[in-house]
Amino acid sequence: MSGILLLILVVLVFYLYYKKWGKSEFVNSASRGAKGFARGFARGVMQERVEEFKRRMNYYVIALLAKIAKSDGRVSEKEAEMISELLDANAKDERERAFLKSAFNEHKENLNDVFEVAKDFLREVPLPKNERFNVLRVLVFMALIDGEFNAKKRELLEQIARAFNISLNELEAFIESLSKLKSPKKELNENEAYALLELNTGASLSEVKKQYRALAKKYHPDILNANNVSEEELKRGVEQFQKINEAYEFLKKKLS
Repeated sequence: MSGILLLILVVLVFYLYYKKWGKSEFVNSASRGAKGFARGFARGVMQERVEEFKRRMNYYVIALLAKIAKSDGRVSEKEAEMISELLDANAKDERERAFLKSAFNEHKENLNDVFEVAKDFLREVPLPKNERFNVLRVLVFMALIDGEFNAKKRELLEQIARAFNISLNELEAFIESLSKLKSPKKELNENEAYALLELNTGASLSEVKKQYRALAKKYHPDILNANNVSEEELKRGVEQFQKINEAYEFLKKKLS
């Protein structure tokens, strides 16, 4: 509501109340009511702005993830699972989830506008640099999630980094640090895989899938970023997320 319309509304309320109850009662009641109205109005406006900010943030993150995921010509199973987890965690309701899924399907078909979309992102959602870093980490993680980090993915990430005013050296540091975390250290065995998923040995495939989804949400980089964890906590969380993925893939193949 504009300032002029709000002023007209206040004047109208003043006039009607004054005519009915008289000056002294109006002054006392109006003073109490104005304070309550102002607080409620401010809270409502602030909540609306926060919700709109989140909607725009979700849209542009999904749009950029779509381009990274499809950069090698297909969306892998791991990439699709990551997108599904993000939609479950961030969409306000089923309507917004459907909208974001539609946005993903639309943006994955056009890889040529990634720089413009990233620029639009910052115009619509003016993030400080540390938050742009957090978004870039999620995008790098998507690029690395299936182990196929090709030249096209790097090219798209470089365009996004430029749009975000993040240097290529900083981007390279993200890629290197997350690549180290994703490098398999040793071959898992069955008992280790169950232990990583916090399950008893011999749990069924349906139990494995259910537990994997629960742990993936807990340690997902996007969820950790949203909770404003420290850099060290984020690194530990990403490492744990990778171990959970490896355990899940191992048991899924074994039990399928």
